[in-house]
Amino acid sequence: MNTLQYLVAERAEISPQHEALVEHNERYTFNEFHEKVNQLSHYFLEKGIQKGDRIGVLAHTSIAYPVVTMGILQVGAVVVPLSKSMTPYELDSIITSGQLKAIIHHNEFTSVLEKAEQTDGLSFTLKIEDAKEFTTQFSAYNTNTPEVLPEVLPEDLALMMFTSGTTGKSKGCMIAHGSVSAFLNSGGQEERANIDKSMRYLFVHPFFHMSSMSILFMCINTGNTMVCSEETDPAKVIEVIEKENIKMLFALPPALKYIVEELEKGDHYDFPLKLAVSGGTKVSESLIEQYDRNGMILAQGYGSTEAWIISSWHPQMGWKKVSSAGKPAPHVEVKIVDPETRQEVPSGEKGEVLVRSPYLFKGYWQNEEATNAVLQDGWLAMGDAGRLDEDGFLYIEGRYKDVIVYGGDNIYPDQVEEVVLAADGVLEATVVGMPDDVYGEVPYAFVVKQEASALTEEDVVNFCKERLAPYKVPTVVFVSSLPKNSVGKVLKNEVKKQALAHA
Repeated sequence: MNTLQYLVAERAEISPQHEALVEHNERYTFNEFHEKVNQLSHYFLEKGIQKGDRIGVLAHTSIAYPVVTMGILQVGAVVVPLSKSMTPYELDSIITSGQLKAIIHHNEFTSVLEKAEQTDGLSFTLKIEDAKEFTTQFSAYNTNTPEVLPEVLPEDLALMMFTSGTTGKSKGCMIAHGSVSAFLNSGGQEERANIDKSMRYLFVHPFFHMSSMSILFMCINTGNTMVCSEETDPAKVIEVIEKENIKMLFALPPALKYIVEELEKGDHYDFPLKLAVSGGTKVSESLIEQYDRNGMILAQGYGSTEAWIISSWHPQMGWKKVSSAGKPAPHVEVKIVDPETRQEVPSGEKGEVLVRSPYLFKGYWQNEEATNAVLQDGWLAMGDAGRLDEDGFLYIEGRYKDVIVYGGDNIYPDQVEEVVLAADGVLEATVVGMPDDVYGEVPYAFVVKQEASALTEEDVVNFCKERLAPYKVPTVVFVSSLPKNSVGKVLKNEVKKQALAHA
């Protein structure tokens, strides 16, 4: 398999009656999944969609999302996942810069499209129905694969995923069929054949995020059942996990913390969840240990939209390495270079993380300058500060722009955040450097504490004093929430801006 065009067709041939998609009471086998994809393909061809056309998808975490995604890919078009929190202004920017041909959306987002000014440039928009109605929405179309489909090559685009824009205007990351296929094939056909089909996966994280999209393709490739849910209440998520016998879950750390703490409140004998995976931000050691105490594995991955997957850590790699981002994935090369000289540094020394692999993106859509700034001689500059230890484990120390320079000493926010997050009663935290007349910058920790916690700011400071060098101990400020981008990453620049405005 070198492209994603017939990924569903291939899986339907291997395990046609195995359950593929679930949402509430709607359930598709892989054969039914394939038929729905074919119906969408006939619809897209009827609407004049051609190879290379870019189609936006603005939808819930629902049974419709995988069907629409694979229908777009089967006709050779490009999937452009759109954030559910997108404003009309942001949508206009992507419609224009990405030159979108159409947008597929759930009804809830109709008002966003109506307020956007650039939708007149689209060939069409399509409102898809919720789970039950979606099942019959395209029933008039043929369930067989269209007889005439364009040939899709490995170098053709499969996805255009717009970055979250923490450094300015969003950029369209061009991801080729061959890059994703290489990722799916990295484990080998034997591993694919031996995968446990009973490992049912719960999607609660939005599909517009790289992590969810990669897991979607993995589940189709290996034949795992995908259960879609919009639930955010931890108790309701636990109900879904138990009802659907969920074995795997991806979520960001705050959601995972809420889930495990809700789990600890009740009697959940023989809880089915075996593996939780997180990424997008560092997972605290205390949360990993909390999952372990409750009989579950919490693994973490390191990657980006541009790089796809870089490395991962799980407990089998050893608890001594729990603070690491794990070892590089198969066929991924990582090196650490001096940010000024660009020369590789010795093992154990900090520097900028560079990555080379078959999974890298092709570049930013119509933005050669931005592409050349991060892609050099086949290596992608991550902008992260990190180091490789003598065993080949990667440690991420923060981003270079986030490093706090305290009187000439570097303080890496990730290290301080790790300690703050371990304090009992802390839900979320981010650390930034604030201006100081004496030291240049000093660390501030902005903390969201758990509801009903009696934790005080002084408690957190004292906790840090026991674990950090004096100059690394932050001033602690409690806040009700932290500003985040569309994929859940904390916007440190916004945190700093708000803090300075109220200083």
